[in-house]
Amino acid sequence: MIDEMADVGLKPNLKTYTTLIKGWARASLPDRALKCFEEMKLAGLKPDEAAYHCLVTSLLSRATVMEGSTYTGILSVCREMFENDLTVDMRTAVHWSKWLHKIEMTGGALTEALQRIFPPDWNSFEVLGEVSDSVSTGDSDYSSDSDFSDGDENQEADDS
Repeated sequence: MIDEMADVGLKPNLKTYTTLIKGWARASLPDRALKCFEEMKLAGLKPDEAAYHCLVTSLLSRATVMEGSTYTGILSVCREMFENDLTVDMRTAVHWSKWLHKIEMTGGALTEALQRIFPPDWNSFEVLGEVSDSVSTGDSDYSSDSDFSDGDENQEADDS
């Protein structure tokens, strides 16, 4: 698609790449999402929070067993986010931790990498208790479906 755009004189922007990343995620093709992310950076575009969010969410939500490239891709993206002082909000941290638990039941390198970009109060006992209660009862904004669930076709790619 990027080549086709270039052929007609159009230059893809950050939103174009983020939309493509989300599309590859919906198609359950995490390697293509990672490749698109790398192409975006090679094109001189700096990923924003929405691009990182789409990529990590796609990789975590589509993987029940981590393949090598997906695993190293998440580690690399988390390292980049940490180096750029980007953290996710509590709602995103809760979602990602659910998928993470399915992948790494007892913790590991992936858990450590992701927790570095979670909100500073993530490990607070009180916050975890509030989040846990609200997720189980569905009483807060923290409990919502993945950005990549089948019912969200009308959402923008840069929603976070």
